[in-house]
Amino acid sequence: MQIGGYKGTIYPINPREEKILGLPVYRSVLDVPNRIDLAIVTVRAEQVPPAMRECIQKGIKGAVLITAGFAETGSRGQALQEEVTGIARQGGLRFVGPNCMGIYSAAANLNLSLPGEVPRGSIGFVSQSGTFGGIFARAVASRGCGLSSFISAGNQADLDVADYLEYLANDPETKVVVMYIEGLRDGKKLFNVGRKIAGQKPVIIYKAGKNQSIARAAMSHTASVAGEDRVFDAMCRQAGFIRVDELLSLLDAAAILTRQPLPGGHRIGILGTGGLCVVLADTCVSMGMEVPELKEEHIKFIISDLEFPPHAPTPRNPVDFAGANRTALQEAGVLNKMAQLDYIDGLICNTPITWADSSKSSVAEQEKLLTQAAELITAIPQKLGKPVVTVDLSDIAFTNELIVKAMEAAGIPTYNTPEAAARAMAILVKYAEIKRRFPNASHPQLR
Repeated sequence: MQIGGYKGTIYPINPREEKILGLPVYRSVLDVPNRIDLAIVTVRAEQVPPAMRECIQKGIKGAVLITAGFAETGSRGQALQEEVTGIARQGGLRFVGPNCMGIYSAAANLNLSLPGEVPRGSIGFVSQSGTFGGIFARAVASRGCGLSSFISAGNQADLDVADYLEYLANDPETKVVVMYIEGLRDGKKLFNVGRKIAGQKPVIIYKAGKNQSIARAAMSHTASVAGEDRVFDAMCRQAGFIRVDELLSLLDAAAILTRQPLPGGHRIGILGTGGLCVVLADTCVSMGMEVPELKEEHIKFIISDLEFPPHAPTPRNPVDFAGANRTALQEAGVLNKMAQLDYIDGLICNTPITWADSSKSSVAEQEKLLTQAAELITAIPQKLGKPVVTVDLSDIAFTNELIVKAMEAAGIPTYNTPEAAARAMAILVKYAEIKRRFPNASHPQLR
């Protein structure tokens, strides 16, 4: 907590020490002279019941039970967990865990779990795996995003994933909720909360334990019952959750939803060269999107400012440059004109390539052209309100730093495969559909 910049008062509790990290130590929470808002419990499992009783006697209303050794260990641990839960409920104390790795709150600068410096942002992450929290925090930073909250749910003996979803739904710092789930305590409760907030904030779920044959892994990890996957999948569809099948997709979905506008429909414009166009179009259609053919008058409109390569196919969508030299400004111009068509809802393109323009030899002139290209590209999401994602298969220095920085600032993501780019666009399309399905949904109020 100290390393993370927490500004509140910390009271270490230990019966043997006098100071810990320069802070005075108290033998019991009952010896602390001031009010305590939150208790972080890390004692051995058998010491948790008396520790919880002291917390209740002190008037503490919230706790994080990091201690393991409860239901995930078998019947004896289950009995101990039930004892702790009973003590807490009788005393009016709500708690996270047990068997968890803590919580993180950007608003409070409170970090009980994540290693290193945590990128601040607008993604709230609830996870039944504490390890995934650290991995996810580092990964979202690589995509220019950050966390508003992280909650390691653990065994969910008291508070469960539905409670955390309800909390994050009301959190103004959280724009997207991401959940890693192994099993549910109360599926109906999660469903009802989901229906209340559907269309207000995206909720993305990755659920492990699809196969009943490995349900024991979830049970031994966080004492979770995996459940019937077909039932869970149907619940996600009806509740308005976005379910993904890969951890990488979980990350990409969260990032794209925080950085790009939602499309008005599922019709996608594609710009690229050669096989990239074919794969993008095929993948988009396979994922339920449409790649509409451009009208004749619009073909002339989008290429009116350049000499389109004579060997290239007629640009009917995809617009295929067929490997011909072109400048970033030419690509950006075509992309911007496609975005102006009312039957194009979103765009996927290769990362704009900066082949040298021999007619503009000076550095100043080249930079002017690149600036104009950047303005055209970034205007699409910022002014036209249509999402753009790009693909870069080459990893070679054809893309100018000016273009890259402009796209990053505008939240335009780049993916290293056409499938990943299409999947990201499909997430935007899916959530736009959810918003249309639940137009009257409203945030639940905390109990």
